[in-house]
Amino acid sequence: MNGKWMRNLFVLLSLFVFMRVHAGEPIPLTLEEARRRALQNNPTLAQAKLDERAARWGMLGAVSDALPHVSFNSSVTRFDDDYVYRQNIMRDVILQEYGQYIDPEDFPPFAYKDMYVSSISVDQPIYNGGIEITAIRIALTRKKLIHLYREISARDIVLQAETAYYNLCRAQQAFEVQSNALEVTRGYLERFRRRLELGLIAEVDVLRWEVRESNDLAALVEAENNLKLAQLSLARVMGDLPNESYYPADLPTFLARIAFSPGEGIESPDRLWEKMQESSPDLQVSRYNVKLVRQNVWLTAANFQPKLNFNYTYSWQADDDLALDGFKSWTAGFSLRIPLFASFGNLARWQEARVKVKRAEEGARDYETALYIQLTAAHNDLTAAGLRLEAAMKMREQAQKVLSSQENRYDLGMITTLELLDARTAELTAELGVINAYCDALIARTNLKRITGTLSFDH
Repeated sequence: MNGKWMRNLFVLLSLFVFMRVHAGEPIPLTLEEARRRALQNNPTLAQAKLDERAARWGMLGAVSDALPHVSFNSSVTRFDDDYVYRQNIMRDVILQEYGQYIDPEDFPPFAYKDMYVSSISVDQPIYNGGIEITAIRIALTRKKLIHLYREISARDIVLQAETAYYNLCRAQQAFEVQSNALEVTRGYLERFRRRLELGLIAEVDVLRWEVRESNDLAALVEAENNLKLAQLSLARVMGDLPNESYYPADLPTFLARIAFSPGEGIESPDRLWEKMQESSPDLQVSRYNVKLVRQNVWLTAANFQPKLNFNYTYSWQADDDLALDGFKSWTAGFSLRIPLFASFGNLARWQEARVKVKRAEEGARDYETALYIQLTAAHNDLTAAGLRLEAAMKMREQAQKVLSSQENRYDLGMITTLELLDARTAELTAELGVINAYCDALIARTNLKRITGTLSFDH
């Protein structure tokens, strides 16, 4: 009865695995291709690129504020009849008395019912307390900040893509190991069934291997589910459709380097911190934010300084139509404004800006401390991952030796089936432990590169 129940369960699980595995052929995908597609399709990075384009226009706008401003001005004003009469009464008297000497066209009215005024003006800022140059510097700082934010976003995306790819490698290799384990278990089961037919072993020994076969099949189903989840996670990072399935094409290359030392070529945290002063975009963002707040102090300080500007105006005489005719005139002049007292408003804004600078400096120091802690933790994680990988590889080697020895001892009748099963379980656990430790080491190394600012990405 138990044997029949186990066989039915085995058939159902086998059918389920067959349907899931053959649902669609996976697409080979390299790590470089995953990085490229993630950078290309990620909406956050696309927004950062648009922000960078907007910052370039903002820089141009700041420069244009310091250049001459040319404008054409035109206005129309309607007056009531009494106003027009009063304004032109002296003209009418003069024309009555001296009309024989004056051409009315050379002596236009002082006011019209509808009066049109047109002019062209040129304004050139000369000195406004340094507002123009400070605005240019602020625009430059913002442009640099937006570029750094885009770089940070790109590095984060690469980190997510590589982490998802390594997890896919982990899931793919675990799936293959479980598949091989199931095949090996089936081989043992056939071998023990033949021995049972020959009367060499008891039925309970075969039942134990049938249970092991069911357990391996259940583990294979779980591994296949984990593989699908890893594929979905990678598809989300790359911005692809969730129904796509991938095969990590770089997996054989990674497995060939499984004996590598994860910490090879990695310097001490203090040495890495020194290099981060120039290479880390996170540190640069913190410092540029402080710089931006300091530049705002210069803007508030400009309220205490004189302002000197130049203006040139070319105008046409006011008349009753839009035509640019009649008498023409021009004016040119300098305007000087010296602030004396603004009811302490300028002083309050200046002091507020200075306090914000101190606050930004404190925030930058706190952020740098937190970043150094992250660096130390990431370095320690990489070191620990290397030690775990080394221990896992030794454990796998020992488990393989123990399994080989136990198989020989079982053939000689020196151990029971249960002891052989334990050796087989230990070997499988050790193999999966190596896979997990290796992928953890790869992820830890990538995370450390992200923190130090050395994780490469495509611009």
